[in-house]
Amino acid sequence: MNKKIARSIEKLMTAPHWILSGILGAGRVKVAGFPRWESNVRLKPEDGEIHVGKNSHFRSGVRLHTPGGVIRIGEYAFMSYNASITSKNRITIGNRVKIANNVVIVDHDHDYKNNNIGYKTGSVVIEDDVWIGANCVILKDTHIGRNCVIAAGSVVKGNIPARTVWGPSLATRIKEF
Repeated sequence: MNKKIARSIEKLMTAPHWILSGILGAGRVKVAGFPRWESNVRLKPEDGEIHVGKNSHFRSGVRLHTPGGVIRIGEYAFMSYNASITSKNRITIGNRVKIANNVVIVDHDHDYKNNNIGYKTGSVVIEDDVWIGANCVILKDTHIGRNCVIAAGSVVKGNIPARTVWGPSLATRIKEF
C-alpha cells in the first residue's frame, strides 16, 4: 500500500466518531493500525474518548461506552462476544490482553448511600498479556498486573499481583444497611 493511501486511512480512523459509524456521542475515537471489527460492535464515546491500539480484534456485540471517561486499549488486544466496557473516569487495557465473552469492566459504582443518585468513580488498569475468562466482572479501583489469568466467573476489585491466577469465590454477605 502506498504512503498516500495509508495516510488517508489513518486520517479516517482518527476522525470524529460520526464518520466511523454514525452519531453515537460527542466524544472522539482514535484507532491505530487496522483493527478487526465484527458485526454489531458499538463504540459510544459520549463526552469521552476511546483509543484502540493497532491490530486489535473485537467480536460481535462488544460495547465500549465512555460517558465522560476514557478507554485506552493496547495493541493486539482481543475482546470476545458481548464484552462491555463503560468508563466515567479511566480504563486502561494493555497490549495482548484477551477478554472472553460476557466480561463487564466498569470504573464506577452507583452511590447507594445517596439513593443511587450520582456515581463514585475510580480507575481500572489491566497490564499487558492478561487473560480474563468468560463472565468476569472487573470493578472500579482495580489494577491487574502483567501475565495474570482471571478465571471464568470471577468478580475482581483491588490489586492483583503480576504472574498470578485468580478464580471465583462464593458470594458472601458483606454488610447490612
